[in-house]
Amino acid sequence: MNRIILSSALAALLAAPAFASDGDLVLDDAMRTRITEQLTADGYEVGKIKIEDGEYEAYAKKDGHRYEVFLDADLNVTHTKDD
Repeated sequence: MNRIILSSALAALLAAPAFASDGDLVLDDAMRTRITEQLTADGYEVGKIKIEDGEYEAYAKKDGHRYEVFLDADLNVTHTKDD
């Protein structure tokens, strides 16, 4: 009985990444490059990029100010906030 429970728990843990909650966004090298290129074209100097609350979040500088720039799955800037 313990083996069944342990096997079920292990299977659930291994399957957890398949149920990602951040809108199934992917942040691989190609996506980081696309985001960096887009924000650089908009005048930002881009630092760290991550996924947060279903959006891409880039830490960036522009005109001497630091920002958090949020982008949706289509890489549209949804909002920015001072960092």
